[in-house]
Amino acid sequence: MFSGDVNSADSANIPEGGVEPNDTPVPGRGDELESLIKDELAPELEVVRRLGRGSMASVYLAREQQLKRLVAIKVLSPKLARDERARLRFEREAQAVAALSHPNIVAVHRVGRLSNDLPYFVMQYVKGRTMEERLQAEGPLPVGDARNAIIQVASALAAAHQKGIVHRDVRPENVLYEADSGRALLTDFGIVAILASAESGQAARLTRTGELVGDPAHMSPEQLSGHDITEFSDVYALGLLGYELVTGRGPYDTKSRREVITAHMQGEPRRLSELRGDVESDLEDVLMRCLAKEPEHRPRAADVARRLTAPGEVTPMPPLKVPAEEGVMASIKERRLPQIMIAFGAVAWGVLGVFDQLADREVLPELAYRLALVAVVTGFPAVLTGAWFHGKKGRQKFEPVEYWVFGGLALIWLVVSGFIIIQWRPG
Repeated sequence: MFSGDVNSADSANIPEGGVEPNDTPVPGRGDELESLIKDELAPELEVVRRLGRGSMASVYLAREQQLKRLVAIKVLSPKLARDERARLRFEREAQAVAALSHPNIVAVHRVGRLSNDLPYFVMQYVKGRTMEERLQAEGPLPVGDARNAIIQVASALAAAHQKGIVHRDVRPENVLYEADSGRALLTDFGIVAILASAESGQAARLTRTGELVGDPAHMSPEQLSGHDITEFSDVYALGLLGYELVTGRGPYDTKSRREVITAHMQGEPRRLSELRGDVESDLEDVLMRCLAKEPEHRPRAADVARRLTAPGEVTPMPPLKVPAEEGVMASIKERRLPQIMIAFGAVAWGVLGVFDQLADREVLPELAYRLALVAVVTGFPAVLTGAWFHGKKGRQKFEPVEYWVFGGLALIWLVVSGFIIIQWRPG
């Protein structure tokens, strides 16, 4: 299996050990590109064959003559040669991964450009298959194997995050399983984003506003809603990956694309132990924390790796950090109840004051003031209810209980107001 599939959705399925099925030359630019690579990279690199071709790049198996090792060469597709954004993204992938040195990240050996100005890079060749292919062939992994893979991917992400790199597309297709060592290696940083770092002081953004880059089934809530992507988005995807490795499916019971997105935004993940009984409690706890809707409530990738590492291999770490404020007070703050109720109280006080003054001056009858008072009294629980269900930042769905609350308050307002009107006798 070659390292770093062309593009997650376009990766070629190469069986372990050798020949790509139906490896018939494709006429056109693909053949020209292969000939160009063979001519320009020889004699240092001897191109053996094409491993796969996707919408963004092609990957070739080659033999590095000096070091006597197999490598993979990834070249930007000629169709994207004039697309500056594609060129920048491709080169950013090479630069980002080349800056990383980690046993669970596919290594980049060198970067260059062909005579036609197409960028390429030479990377580690991995003999094996993707985790997606392993899941399809074997089903859910043994818990121990899944645990080790999660630790290794978390460790790889921690190394990337330390360099200010967010992968953005962590899923089984982008995790390679090395047959000889049993290692899990994270690959395909083709849609990587470079965060603001202490060295550069600025962030490089290579995606258009509102563009979803990657697979929605493996995206975090903030990624789906178009908010800023941080390292905690990768942690959410790591939680999804963990569920798939352990159970063969995700944490949400969904069928359509819309249900998947809704579940990521609002759904409650199923307990891992409900899907598989032999799962350790600490693994279940960590994966559930990874799937927290709010990014700041998730652990860091380094915390996940340390927490799940078997006792004795590293110094035991304390329980994962959780927000200091929890329970009712945290919910009140999160829903901005104090601000909303203070604003309502100020408006209500002002309205009642105006009605009182107008009634004293006989501009309005006292009945108007009494009806306004009833509206304020019944409006208080209505605003409180609305703030509780919709006070958080972002869009929240309308809950069925709200219909009953608002309906009951409206009925009370009508009954009391009607009674006051009936009993009213002008002075």
